[in-house]
Amino acid sequence: MQQTKQLVKARNISVKKLEMADAHCHIDLIQDFSIVTSAIESGVSTIVTNAVDTKSIMKTLQLADNKHVFAAVGIDPEHSLKMEENTFDEEINFVVNIIKEHSRSIVAIGEIGLDYKIVGGFENMAKQRDVFERFLDLAQSLRLPVSVHSRNAMKDVISILKERKQEKVHVHFFEGDAKEAKTLEKLGYYISIPPLDSSKRKRVVKNFDINMIMPESDSPVVGESPMSVEKSIRLVAEAKGMDFEKAVQMLTDNVKRFFNISSAANVGLIRY
Repeated sequence: MQQTKQLVKARNISVKKLEMADAHCHIDLIQDFSIVTSAIESGVSTIVTNAVDTKSIMKTLQLADNKHVFAAVGIDPEHSLKMEENTFDEEINFVVNIIKEHSRSIVAIGEIGLDYKIVGGFENMAKQRDVFERFLDLAQSLRLPVSVHSRNAMKDVISILKERKQEKVHVHFFEGDAKEAKTLEKLGYYISIPPLDSSKRKRVVKNFDINMIMPESDSPVVGESPMSVEKSIRLVAEAKGMDFEKAVQMLTDNVKRFFNISSAANVGLIRY
């Protein structure tokens, strides 16, 4: 806790007029917080940072100021596999209670989901699904959107979301094919695009509703910082044949609309 307090020393940050938004990152993993403040100064005035386990949830809640940095909290599939059987329910309940306590100051449950690349057997698949479904239930009870991680598991993710009639869903770092994308679109779900060029993803973006696409940096795991969303936006603009500034405006609006972030919340200065 003390380390985090030292990390976020007092600082005033002004924001440029061209507003960008990052729908998914992990700023609790960024050691030099000036990287984040620099991104905000450069125009990334809305940052949704995702927690993945108990430790990162606590730090993420502390870092979120709900002016420029907003918290999404949950347990992701990788960390669900690290939970010990004898303390599994206890840890889940602890996290659920923390989320309930802070439900007014978070914008989504996430990241949560399935990852079959790392699952290593049916028992672990069941464990991932159990955690995923518990947090989907929590999101429904709190009327919060969800940010979903899906790797090599899109078929099952879609099946679970449809089965549970999940309403407000964002599939981050979308890696699926055009058919899966079309299914998500019909369900009214959003996807976010990372700062990685790929012909497969471009084909998806070209045919996906622009009003349901968001940019993400997934920093510092993929992008270097939230500023990497500029590349994500350029990739979308190129695939759609759009002017960059128009794409910035539309994709930023999409992030704010999906996470229910008021533009008024972004007026003024952020203090660290």
